Parts: sequence; C-alpha cells; structure tokens
Amino acid sequence: MTKIYYFSGTGNTLWSARKLAALFGPTTELFNIGSVMEQPPSMIEAERIIIMFPVYAFGVPVLVRRFLMRHIIHASYIAALVTCGTVSGGALAEVYGLLRRRHVRLSYAARIPSVENYIPIFGPPKEKTKEKRLAAQEESTERAGQEILAGAVNRPWLIRPFSWIVRTLFRLGKRFFVKAYTVDGICNGCALCAKICPAAAITIERKYPVFGSHCEHCQACLNWCPQRAIGYIRLKQNTPRYHHPQVKARDMLRVPSA
Repeated sequence: MTKIYYFSGTGNTLWSARKLAALFGPTTELFNIGSVMEQPPSMIEAERIIIMFPVYAFGVPVLVRRFLMRHIIHASYIAALVTCGTVSGGALAEVYGLLRRRHVRLSYAARIPSVENYIPIFGPPKEKTKEKRLAAQEESTERAGQEILAGAVNRPWLIRPFSWIVRTLFRLGKRFFVKAYTVDGICNGCALCAKICPAAAITIERKYPVFGSHCEHCQACLNWCPQRAIGYIRLKQNTPRYHHPQVKARDMLRVPSA
C-alpha cells in the first residue's frame, strides 16, 4: 500500500500527487495534509509513504514541518517530492533533517518543476512559459514515479546555508506579510477561500474573509477566488490568476463537501 500526503495551494502539487496515485495503482491513498492536521496526532503506516509539497522561500511550508514533527511515520520506503517554480533550494535537505531528527530515514528525494504561482511577486505566467512548465511537470512526475516504483534510493545535498537564511527570514516575517492581504467590495461572501485554505487560516466575518497569522502564503485564496476580490501587494483585481488547469476548486477543499 502507498500513502501520499500532499500540501497544495494552486493545485500543482495535487496534480502530481494524482498522477502518481494513478501510476501506483488502486491501493494508493491520497491525503490532504491540511485535513490531516485537523485531526489528533496519529501513527502513519504504509509500505510506501510519499510526502509532497511546494517549496516556500527555499524551504518547507510551516504546516508541512508541523505535520512531519507531529505524526509518527513508519514505512519501509519514504519519499519526498517538491514542486517548485525555479529552484528547490534546501527544501529536500530540510525534510531529510526533520525526519532524521525523529529517527526516520528518507529513502528518495526529487524536485518537480512546475508553473511559478507566487504571482504577487513574479507576476502571472505567460502562456508559452506555462505550457513548457506544465510539460516539464508531467515528465518529472512520471520519472519520479518510475524511480520510486523501482525502489531508487538517493540523498539530497544537505549543506544549504543560503536557503536556511532565506526561509528563516520568511518565517519570521509571515505574520507581518499577512497584513498585506486586501478584500475588494466585489467579494460576494462565497467563503471559498476559507474552505480551500490548507492552513485553516481564513475565517469569515460579516461575509468577508479575515486572514490569520498562521497563513502559509500559499496564494490559494487569491488564485481561486471566483470574483478576484482578494489582493496582495501589487496584485490588482484585473491581474490574471493561476491554478493548475486540470484541477478544480472542489478538488482543493480542505474538508470534502458531502
């Protein structure tokens, strides 16, 4: 049995997780880390466990760190796959260290290039660039899946001082960055942002979203908002958004609808 635990904001990582699940067969199970973290700590066991998430500031999202430190993970083969726009920095090395701290061995680590989705800083992806990155993501996901099936073993490069500095500064500033979110009056109160937020960092007050300090800055809210009512830094209402073209909003729900 294979269990895949994923964190995803715009659907890139979810798409790769689904592709791997199809490759590994019907005994594979998918778990949204955001949903898992709403449950009490538990033992996670399987023959093969795969942890998947996007790179944030050259590191691991805080929610994923908490997941790795909170639950007891036991498997004969553990893999970590990261989706990233340009470089993965020290994210894989960080996973290796977190697991080693708990006396758990990481068997395999790989990066999956995907569409850059932090559009408030990098801007919306151009169509040609998006096509190339989607093709690269599919190819890299397939390759990683085949190597995992073959039982490949590797180890990430562990010395990443610059990545440590960048991710530390990002985590220190997270609670201040959240103040940059804005909500336009065109918000219709659908609450989709709160339903898909993987960190459960959004509450709805008087129909409008309020952003909590434990926001991961995954950009799910502003990229999936059907009204484009959520702004951030230079992002304006007319700025194009991005989410993986083969992933729907309902797929992103932290708690599946009945």
